[in-house]
Amino acid sequence: MSSRLMLRVKLGAMMFFQYAVWGAWTPILGATIASRMNASGAEIGAVYGVLWLACIITPFIGGQIVDRIMPSQVYLGLAGLICAGSAYMMSTQTTFSGLILWMWIWSIAFAPTIGIANSVAMFHLSKEDTTPEVQERDFSLIRTAGTIGWIAASLVLTYILFHKPAVPKGTWAPFEEMQLAAVFGVILTVVAFLLPNTPPSKEAKDPWAFTKAFSMFATVPGFLIFMAISFLISTEFQFYYVFSGPFMEDGMKIPHELISLYKSIAQYAEIICLGLFTPLSLKYLGMRKTLVLGALAWPLRYFIFAFYKVLPVPVVLASMSFHGIGFAFVFVTSYIYIDRVSPRDIRASAQSLFTLVTLGVGNWLGTLFSGWLKDHYTTFIPDPAHVGKLIPGDVNWQLIFVVPAITTTLCGIAYALTFREPKGESYLEEPIVAAEG
Repeated sequence: MSSRLMLRVKLGAMMFFQYAVWGAWTPILGATIASRMNASGAEIGAVYGVLWLACIITPFIGGQIVDRIMPSQVYLGLAGLICAGSAYMMSTQTTFSGLILWMWIWSIAFAPTIGIANSVAMFHLSKEDTTPEVQERDFSLIRTAGTIGWIAASLVLTYILFHKPAVPKGTWAPFEEMQLAAVFGVILTVVAFLLPNTPPSKEAKDPWAFTKAFSMFATVPGFLIFMAISFLISTEFQFYYVFSGPFMEDGMKIPHELISLYKSIAQYAEIICLGLFTPLSLKYLGMRKTLVLGALAWPLRYFIFAFYKVLPVPVVLASMSFHGIGFAFVFVTSYIYIDRVSPRDIRASAQSLFTLVTLGVGNWLGTLFSGWLKDHYTTFIPDPAHVGKLIPGDVNWQLIFVVPAITTTLCGIAYALTFREPKGESYLEEPIVAAEG
């Protein structure tokens, strides 16, 4: 095997296991703790919200460590080990305080790896004697290995759950998804230490550099409105990320063992859209129409969820694909848009600002809001095992999903009415790169 191919294999393995660590638990943990711990919507939202809080402070943690202190591959290895230990500890927790404590440790270690893994891949690809276009194309393929890792984690978990006795509702048992995440964390550590050296930058970077991008609110026409819409639409993701699992198990009566498998439909759709439909849409329709189409894919899914009682189950399950379509269209277009309208010297800062506003603040507030709304439309009943304690009973899933359906529809309309197509360089030939599985 040539050294060039070997590098790509190692970088692809890094992406694969990094996203497998994440994808092992994210699609199904909400359903697990709802079933085994009688979790309320607020409690589920609080558990998921920890990662997004960690994303808010990510620019001040991992980025500074690898820029100033240690090689990036060393950080990835240590992060994988910490994630493995904390994931295993989460699998054993019987209280929410313990679960959230270990989720904090997991998230603080993992959140910086989202950006660091990208920078490791780009660092080594940029050292090769190839054109930027080839390097970016290769990076896009390497990043796709992360989405495949997410899918693979769901397949492995499905196999594990089908070969274990079913856990009755209301009965606690160790969380298999966190045990699997711990195994993937150990493998990520091994893979990370096999990566070529990625040393700290010789020039220490300003930890507040990304704040320079705030000037774009005043200097770029339409940027403030674009960011406001992006923030609002990101708050609505959590109705899918956090509560589609409990909805499938409680509302649709999907077996717990199949939840992660069915939710991976979104990742299959994402791969197809990244490789085919998004480039075509950008080329022939432009950014504004691509944004609108992506934004409207999400309410279509939520409306299908809301009317699940009168629709065939396969239709509801197939609507999971709209998550991948919406993500590919909206987020990829947003990354390219920001790159086009940002001054060259603050492009990275502008991308960091977008990540802070959407994956950080937007997603975190979305977990709180979706958790509150789920409890608002839930009837609580006495817990037969604990006198004086209430546990979730019947849930009105229709009304819960109508809210994000309407909100994302309004966001799509807002993109159509306010988005300004950037002038200047053509974005039509840019490779398509995603940041989240």
